[in-house]
Amino acid sequence: MISTNSNAPDDALNKAFRPIYYLGCKTSFTAAIKTAIDDVDPSGGRLVDLFSGTGSVGAALGAYREITTVDVQEYSRVLCAAVLSPPPLSQAAIKEVVTHVLHNEITKLILWCLQPLIEYERECIEASLTGNTEALVELLESHPLAARATFVLTSPASCLDYATCEALRRLHETGLWQSAETTVTRYFGGLYFSYEQAVMLDAVLSIAEYSDEQTKNTLKAAALSTASQLVNTVGKQFAQPIQPRNKSGIVKSGLVKVVQRDRTQDTLELYQVWLGKYAALSSAIGKPQTIRHDYLDAITQYGPTFSVIYADPPYTRDHYSRYYHVLETMCLRDNPSISQVMKHGSLVFGRGAYRVDRHQSDFCIRSTAPTAFESLFKAAREYDLPIVLSYSPHEADDGTHPRVVSMSQIIEIANQHYKRVEVCSVEGVTHNMLNRSGLKLKKRDHAEVLVKCFR
Repeated sequence: MISTNSNAPDDALNKAFRPIYYLGCKTSFTAAIKTAIDDVDPSGGRLVDLFSGTGSVGAALGAYREITTVDVQEYSRVLCAAVLSPPPLSQAAIKEVVTHVLHNEITKLILWCLQPLIEYERECIEASLTGNTEALVELLESHPLAARATFVLTSPASCLDYATCEALRRLHETGLWQSAETTVTRYFGGLYFSYEQAVMLDAVLSIAEYSDEQTKNTLKAAALSTASQLVNTVGKQFAQPIQPRNKSGIVKSGLVKVVQRDRTQDTLELYQVWLGKYAALSSAIGKPQTIRHDYLDAITQYGPTFSVIYADPPYTRDHYSRYYHVLETMCLRDNPSISQVMKHGSLVFGRGAYRVDRHQSDFCIRSTAPTAFESLFKAAREYDLPIVLSYSPHEADDGTHPRVVSMSQIIEIANQHYKRVEVCSVEGVTHNMLNRSGLKLKKRDHAEVLVKCFR
């Protein structure tokens, strides 16, 4: 068993890497998490980071212990693999990757297919700068290409309809319709990104597929980080595309500025920067593992190899997959069905272009969350594994987002399986809020606690 790495740099925990904007990210208190983990498991053995998300905790603690990250989402596995085991990419190699993307034949072909929409979107943005926002609003409110089954024009047809139908015709003609090479373009172009940005994200993902596994993970992770910086939404999350009108149907005053700011960013320029950031990371000690698995399956299958569990399950009814379904589809590069909603008596495609099969966590459902915690503690105890659990407490009427399970319930469940359970507050922590004033909730000084379950 590898012991704690005493040679890790003193400030390793203060340089936590954030690959994407992530709700509830724990980068600000990895030192407190490390202290709690060392308390329940002084052996320094392998740590499993369940619900690992972006891998920020795993990357920080991977300087001190062997680490295994577990998450049911593929985008999480990709990010964790990239931050734990970065390949040795020189600046020359990074520039070569970007040059290859730019001059690759598939890039040129997708750009040709989307040329009508790319040019039309530019015209819409230019017109909006002079006060004519009608065409831009129409584009922002339109469905993605993946929601269009045909390229036959209907009457009456707008300029957007003509550009869309021509792009669809070219995609079918070249065999790129429903191809993995155009996943981002078809599902998220015009919706979360400009059409040109979406094409370039597809291009960098295509290049990644031809690399060795370690390099592939990093190239894909850099694409995810780039997408997180590019995305044209409120708060840089993927839960909902930008809404061009307010509830009264009036075009929002700051719309043009936000669209121009985000949709004119250079994808490859950002991508090159992110590749440099990943290449500069230090590898985790020992043999880091990144596993795409359900949390219970991971404990059952790998439990004997673990020494301690760090668990950071969801707190609220908000399913994280709703905020990161774009990144998941970017990694899977498949053709998911888009979920539909009832509107005015008819089923229509939802604005978020969510995957029908997106993951729904039991921890986010009031009726199943207590059982999920029970299963977590029970499975860990069966393998004699101590746990450190991150949780954000909620008190009735305190103005914060209600928690699915109360702190007292969690402690009660933990005490049924562990003889010693301690709770410590992480001082001065407040979580990020979406920057819409109507959604901002009251903040409290003790926004996070660590539940320590000893053997």
